[in-house]
Amino acid sequence: MGGPNESRPAGLVRRLTPGRKRRDVERELRHKVEFTEALTMSAPVGIFETDAEGRCRYVNERWCELSGLTSEQARGEGWREAIHPDDRQRLYSAWGAAVEGGREFILEYRFRRPDGSTIWASGRAQAIPGDDGEPTGFVGTVANITGQKRSEAALLEAEERFRRVFEDSGAGMALIAVDPKHTGRVLEANEAMCELTGYPLDQLREMDIEAITHPDDLIQTAEGLRRLLAGDVSSFQVEQRILTATGTMRWVALSTSLVRRGDGTPAHRLIQLQDISERKRFEGQLQYLADHDALTGLFNRRRFEAELERELVSSRRYDTGGALLVLDLDNFKYVNDSLGHAAGDELISAVGHALSHRLRTSDTVGRLGGDEFAVILPHASEEDALLVARGVLEVIRDSVAVEAEKGPRRTTASIGVALFPSSDESIDAEELLVEADIAMYDAKEAGRDRLAIFRPESDRQEKMEARLTWAERIRAALAENRFVLHAQPIVALNPDDDPDARTSHELLLRMVDDTGDLIPPGTFLYVAERFGLVEEIDRWVVREAIRMLAATERTGRRARFAVNLSAKSIQDPQMTQFISRRLAATGADPRGLIFEVTETVAIENVDRAKQFARELRDLGCSFALDDFGSGFASFYYLKHLEFDYLKIDGEFIKNLPNSETDQLVVRALVEIARGLGRKTIAEFVGDDETVEILRDYGVDFAQGFHLGKPRPLESGECVVDGPDGDRSDISADEVPQTAGP
Repeated sequence: MGGPNESRPAGLVRRLTPGRKRRDVERELRHKVEFTEALTMSAPVGIFETDAEGRCRYVNERWCELSGLTSEQARGEGWREAIHPDDRQRLYSAWGAAVEGGREFILEYRFRRPDGSTIWASGRAQAIPGDDGEPTGFVGTVANITGQKRSEAALLEAEERFRRVFEDSGAGMALIAVDPKHTGRVLEANEAMCELTGYPLDQLREMDIEAITHPDDLIQTAEGLRRLLAGDVSSFQVEQRILTATGTMRWVALSTSLVRRGDGTPAHRLIQLQDISERKRFEGQLQYLADHDALTGLFNRRRFEAELERELVSSRRYDTGGALLVLDLDNFKYVNDSLGHAAGDELISAVGHALSHRLRTSDTVGRLGGDEFAVILPHASEEDALLVARGVLEVIRDSVAVEAEKGPRRTTASIGVALFPSSDESIDAEELLVEADIAMYDAKEAGRDRLAIFRPESDRQEKMEARLTWAERIRAALAENRFVLHAQPIVALNPDDDPDARTSHELLLRMVDDTGDLIPPGTFLYVAERFGLVEEIDRWVVREAIRMLAATERTGRRARFAVNLSAKSIQDPQMTQFISRRLAATGADPRGLIFEVTETVAIENVDRAKQFARELRDLGCSFALDDFGSGFASFYYLKHLEFDYLKIDGEFIKNLPNSETDQLVVRALVEIARGLGRKTIAEFVGDDETVEILRDYGVDFAQGFHLGKPRPLESGECVVDGPDGDRSDISADEVPQTAGP
């Protein structure tokens, strides 16, 4: 098949100027034809020529490669077979319009090759005008644009995916302008963004993103944007607050990234806002629980000591002075023993309420533990402190009472006052607490319902020696084995469901003084903690519990003891090794030991509590979360601690028959524990009705004065299963005790 104009040279030669030689002209024309043919055959694009009716005269090799047809197959009408059926009509219409108008046309269409594959092509054809101006045919090119079409399709697919993600995302998303004239303007936003901010889309598009950003958070977002535009980071994330259309504030997690154009210049930024208000509220409640006493809502000891230290630093720097009051209720143990633990809680709560309302907002009130409270009076003189202390004594005496059978029972308190040191003295918070505590005991010894002030020049040495005497008493009790354990029954409500049926008891500590009287733990544990003796006491309890467990097992009976540990013992990496050595030495079954940790202990160091629980379980012992449900953070521990028992806080149990809220909480906790494959223990069970409700809810164990008061634990004389399943009661006479640690 010849070139596009193979029949024309002879005609042209006949019209040559007579002066030119025919042979030279023919040679020149032949050279040009050969050159044209060589050019068309080696061109990187397909080349074709047709007559005015669209019959093919010529195609080059590249056209054949694109279409899959040979030049012979393409001749005449054959080329039409190479055009995809879906594109033929468009091509014919474009061709017809070009013929009619005598102009070129450009069209994208597909070749369908004989092997079934498809190639996208961009065709361009130019009409060849005749002598009369009418087209005598067309000559054109065809380029392979399959790769370009794939890229365009991929881009469209990516854009569609982004559009769907943008529109359907549950997070608020928006495109924000970065050009200098409109920096911060909202270009586009999704529905979630409108719901989060409360603004309709049309209004958002007219706003600057700073308009909904909390003023206090503008600086951090501006700094992140500066680093983003400078290329220092590819994206940045911050937690900030936004202001909604209704004026409310929401916490959001803001993620910002930069979208660039093909040349690398910034086009706009993409922001995503995730509502974290609930998480922030949860974190706030966790922090509140970590800082506050669950019963009174006052600062707990840890937070109070931190506040006291801060006030002392400020006082030393500016020489402003101040005072510390330590308050302890008079005869509180009698209230607990005679009226029960619930009455004691009621009294503690009433005192906390009275203190909060009596003192100034600038004063800091905390519950140090048990029935002991403390108050920080910033910038107070001695006269101011004594005046406030007298007022506190009066308000407690006149307005704090608990209900008893014979009417309200009033209470009183003893207060110790310690003044902040001068700017040249270096006394820390713990030392000042000791001084106020010493003065408080002076007030008790002077007859109670009164106050005493600590005088450093005369009292410090003498009173510190008195406190050291208490520490020596504890050391002596440890050395002389003058501690005893009382046991309070933990009763199985559905014993048939317990494959490892054992009678369980919680072990409660008492100290025996020189005269043989029992001293409750609230009297000496505070000193033990201050002087680093509490871990030694814990080890004594663990050692005795394991010894008693082994002794019981040697009689052929099985028992389970629950042991409370202090925060310091939980944090002691040697404690589990000590437990392991004692188990090995006695041969006691580790399944007979449950170690209890309260929320307040666990929250001090969750990671260590988690490790401690894991180590206990590796030994074969059980781990219990005590007072579970007393704070919102309880569910946090479910995720992080490997436990075996949940001890439902008595606050949800003591009024269970009359409180729908308590009933809902207990049912929920039981359901959660069951789902995790764990057992539940209910504390403060006070009557048969509560027992039946707990049994109906599926609670596994119950504990309380109604089921059994604490009694002295002596070798082999606790309630345990005999070899034939019979039960033996505690032989000692009942000794009423509190259900505290």
